[in-house]
Amino acid sequence: MPKEGVPARASIFKSHSFYLKILSVFLCLLILTLVPVIYYNYCGNKLIVLELSDDLTDQITDTVVEKMNNYFAPASVLVRMSAVLVKAGAISCDNDEQIEMYTLGLLDSYPQVAMFYLGDEQGKHIRAGRLENGIVESRLVRPDASPPTDKSICRGPNFEEIITDVSTIIDYDPRVRPWYIGAKETRGNYWTDLYISFRNKKPAITSSYPVIDNEGNFLGAWGVDIELNQICDFLKSIEIGKTGITFILNAKNEVVAFPDQSKIVKDENGSLRPVRVDELGVSYIDAAMQKHLETGNNLLIVKSEGETYFASFSEFPDSFPVRWKIVTIFPADDFIGNAKEIVKKSVLICSFILLFSIILVILVSRSVTHPIRMLAEETKRIKNFELDDKLELVSYIKEIQMMRDSISAMKMGLQAFGKYVPAQLVRRLIETGEEVRLGGSKRELTVFFSDIVGFTSIAERTTPEDLMIHLSEYFDELSRIMSDQKGTVDKYIGDGIMAFWGAPLHDENHAYNACNASLLCQRKLAELNKKWRQEGKSLFVTRIGISTGETVFGNVGSSERINYTVMGDNVNLASRLEGVNKLFRTKIIVSSKTYEQTSGSFWFRPLGIFAVKGKSEKSEIYELLGRKDGEESKAVAELCREFTEGIEAYFAHDWNVAFKVFSMLAAKYPLDGPTHFYLSRCMQYCDTPPAADWDGIEYLESK
Repeated sequence: MPKEGVPARASIFKSHSFYLKILSVFLCLLILTLVPVIYYNYCGNKLIVLELSDDLTDQITDTVVEKMNNYFAPASVLVRMSAVLVKAGAISCDNDEQIEMYTLGLLDSYPQVAMFYLGDEQGKHIRAGRLENGIVESRLVRPDASPPTDKSICRGPNFEEIITDVSTIIDYDPRVRPWYIGAKETRGNYWTDLYISFRNKKPAITSSYPVIDNEGNFLGAWGVDIELNQICDFLKSIEIGKTGITFILNAKNEVVAFPDQSKIVKDENGSLRPVRVDELGVSYIDAAMQKHLETGNNLLIVKSEGETYFASFSEFPDSFPVRWKIVTIFPADDFIGNAKEIVKKSVLICSFILLFSIILVILVSRSVTHPIRMLAEETKRIKNFELDDKLELVSYIKEIQMMRDSISAMKMGLQAFGKYVPAQLVRRLIETGEEVRLGGSKRELTVFFSDIVGFTSIAERTTPEDLMIHLSEYFDELSRIMSDQKGTVDKYIGDGIMAFWGAPLHDENHAYNACNASLLCQRKLAELNKKWRQEGKSLFVTRIGISTGETVFGNVGSSERINYTVMGDNVNLASRLEGVNKLFRTKIIVSSKTYEQTSGSFWFRPLGIFAVKGKSEKSEIYELLGRKDGEESKAVAELCREFTEGIEAYFAHDWNVAFKVFSMLAAKYPLDGPTHFYLSRCMQYCDTPPAADWDGIEYLESK
């Protein structure tokens, strides 16, 4: 018999029916959850390992490509720059001493260059090369002299002569060398095949460039030897698991660079040549190479001597001067071994969880189903306005107790107010804070404008959906940087960004933070462009204008919609400075006040005095080049110093001095926009000087 006041239990059939439904649902949910989790965990770990291996090989490839670009880029620049200097008359091929000092100086500036030289159509050969222990050698071969001379000079660290040797026997003719013939035939930058250097028996490659006079006549060629032993050391430093390796092959499947340098030179009948990959004698490399050649796949899983290996073959980008590929091979167990153990443990843990959950569900369902059934019956009675009976329910579950109490209170309320029409109470939470009102204030702020070069052309060749995704990623990354640097992103104007520093929160370092954010944005954009290039997307080049000054900031709009923004001449100036980048082919231009407040932390160079469209007063503007504590601080400082000398001579009406300075800079930095701008102006004023009252101010008629 049930206790007094406690409703009798429902029939066994009904009780068990509800109980079995709850139990069945919980068990099905547990099984449908845990079994897929176990299976997903098993498959997911394998997939993660494969993705990690792909990511690892991609990272290694990017690292090697970046290293090789940094290592090889100066060679192309040196030979081309030298040819331009000869053509411009800055260097004379007939001045042997000048050529000798020039080659020695560049050799000292570029540690990756093993030898730098010039050969001409008369067979003359002047070169500078590295020996051991910091000793360098300069050599002058003059078959056209009387008598013919071959002069070698060993020099110390400061180029002082140590040993001089003069011979009348000429055993070297540059005109028959591949680097000379290639430059002569292509009339452009030429890269030789891989070869073994006769001096130190190391793999090397040569970059050459023709010397052509103003009439188009071929006079000779410059050449640079790049030895690859440093690349071997770099590959040796790359750690891939426990025993993985990375090496480089050329189009002939010859080994360009390998972690073990002793394996890459082949002595064949007293003649040295590069080793082919199949001559390395490493079984898993042979297996990977064979499968790559057979299938053409770049990502492979191969077996060798009972062990599984991951292999990746990546071509160097088209921008690289030679057609090489990067090969990465490592044992699968270096990564999958731990994953296998994790999978076993995961399966065991999930099995225990499943068993424990089944037991727990049974217990919980038994304690819940009966009280819930009673509560359901009580609510049914309330629905029918059967409010006289008192609910008697005993349960140790807090939520069921709360439901019981609520239902009891509801019954009491309905009993008391059942004769009245209940009123509906509407409550709202109002958050208090500062009143939002129209109006503004004035304060010194730093304003930022950016724009993407050639965005209209990019938009024309990109679908709207892809363009929105591409542009959104760009906005997201740059806006995050500005926010991190205490900036406020005001709005996106087409492909441009407007931001400001110093409001709404006061920031004493607003100019510094704006400049730092601009440099970080350019650095991040370089990373994004590298990724977008691999994805086949268009690359973005961003121009930035920054101005510091008194600015109105606050809320503007209507009573229904307002916008927090900035206005005033300082905003207009920042927008115009962004456009001035077009004239100079620069990326970041700042106003004089921004320069004054941040010149102690950043490198700037003056770009002159300008009157931008829409402003009557003149503005001295500067290009922001980098932080003074940056990695390239020394080179940037030298550029700023030399460029400033040219600007000072320019504004002093000393056109010849300014022309010489800018000509020198043009040779060192052939793609530098401001240098070519002022070099062109100097050439113009040398021929036709301006009026005596010329003040150097540039008046811009366009935005």
